[in-house]
Amino acid sequence: MVATGLALVALYASATAGLFLPEFFQPTGSALGWIDMLGPGRRAPAVAYLQLTVGAMLLYAVALVLAWRWRARVPRVLFLAFPVLFASALVLMYPPTAASDLFHYHADARTAWLFRLNPFVVPPGDTDYPLLFSWNTQPSPYGPAWTLLTGIFAPLMTPDEHLLATLVGFKLLAAASFLGCAWLVHRTVSETHPGRETLAFVLFAWNPFVLLRVVGNGHNDLVMLFFVLLALLAARRRAWTALLVLLAGSVLIKYISALLGPPILLYAWCSLEGRPIDRARALAPGLALAAGFAVLAYAPFWAGTATFAGMLQQTGQMITSTPDVLRALLSGEVQGAEDAALARALTGGAFAFVATLVAWQARRGFDSLVVASFHLMFFYLLLASGWFRPWYMLWPATLLALYPTRAGIALFVVMTTSNLFPDLVEHYRYDWGLEPFRALIAPVVVQFTLPAAVWLVAALCTRSLDLGASAHRARTGVEEPSEVERAAG
Repeated sequence: MVATGLALVALYASATAGLFLPEFFQPTGSALGWIDMLGPGRRAPAVAYLQLTVGAMLLYAVALVLAWRWRARVPRVLFLAFPVLFASALVLMYPPTAASDLFHYHADARTAWLFRLNPFVVPPGDTDYPLLFSWNTQPSPYGPAWTLLTGIFAPLMTPDEHLLATLVGFKLLAAASFLGCAWLVHRTVSETHPGRETLAFVLFAWNPFVLLRVVGNGHNDLVMLFFVLLALLAARRRAWTALLVLLAGSVLIKYISALLGPPILLYAWCSLEGRPIDRARALAPGLALAAGFAVLAYAPFWAGTATFAGMLQQTGQMITSTPDVLRALLSGEVQGAEDAALARALTGGAFAFVATLVAWQARRGFDSLVVASFHLMFFYLLLASGWFRPWYMLWPATLLALYPTRAGIALFVVMTTSNLFPDLVEHYRYDWGLEPFRALIAPVVVQFTLPAAVWLVAALCTRSLDLGASAHRARTGVEEPSEVERAAG
């Protein structure tokens, strides 16, 4: 286990040395893509990317097998300490496959804390941000809690422009969110699946997809998911007020976690006892505090419907998604906008139907709630999201780490492995001579086909929409919290 961990640290450190943030960051100029950084030519970047991802996944597979077979014989500290080393090795990496997002975080924070302007209305290009990137004309698409959180970097937002230091700060925040989520995975699974918490920790915290997307690229998705995992732990502890406030915090970072509201509320309602009025009274304080939190978070930035302009601009576009493929099939045009509304309506309707079925499973118990939450995120990405980026698969994958059964582990590994490669396909599809429609669908096939197939096999094998979660509860009974755990919650 030690040799495997050290090999991963060395691999990540070597990749960071080749993509060293202080070397490649340009205080003025344009955001560089990984092909530009690793050139010359296009063969060398592809080889370097495959060496990193395939090598890391093979070492991860070894670690996962060791965690599965010998977890009782290996000191826990060996499993738990290495993710800190992994994150440390990656924190100074120039974002290899999504530099624009990190720069957008920085630019919006600069708008808010240096110029004291509203980042939900004022795009980075209006503040003379010194770096050009693809979203320079788009206001912030995130929630107000994210902007408020970036206030921790306000001391660096000075006329002296500590640009590099602030970017490193955002990378450290991403690393902290990764380690926080890893801790919550371990903590939650230790209560719901005793004896498998170390396996779940390795499954999540040693995973190259998670590490490269979050710490390597600096994405804020795990900041949102940190509050989701806290909310789920509060749900298991029957801490209803904390649950609803934490969920609100997550939604106010990235709006997508609002999808989890229905199954969480259903779980809470079915877990409470007494008359409907008694259940409503038990949930009312949390709902009131969550609403108050939202009002306070929006207050400094409220600009009417314009507050949501950035989010609506991004979600109104299509890229590497099922709706985009359906639009092309309906219109017969790869690049056209015809039939986009119809494609969205059809895929959105399909998602609404599936979402109703899977969300209803949450009433059965905590594991069923976890699986229902996973399903909502997974099927939203698979069916309804017009704008898809590979790191979005962090949303369902992180939730699935809380369910370390054979079905959950198989799905987690396949989802994360498949979504290491759409970047490569997207960049090189025209080099391979693919005709336009095949080029359009190529990354969609890579990112979704195998995960969807494995999900179908898992559902058929467990003969349930909750992947056997209710059967696990019936067999073990460990899912429900003890009186001591409820008191701690």
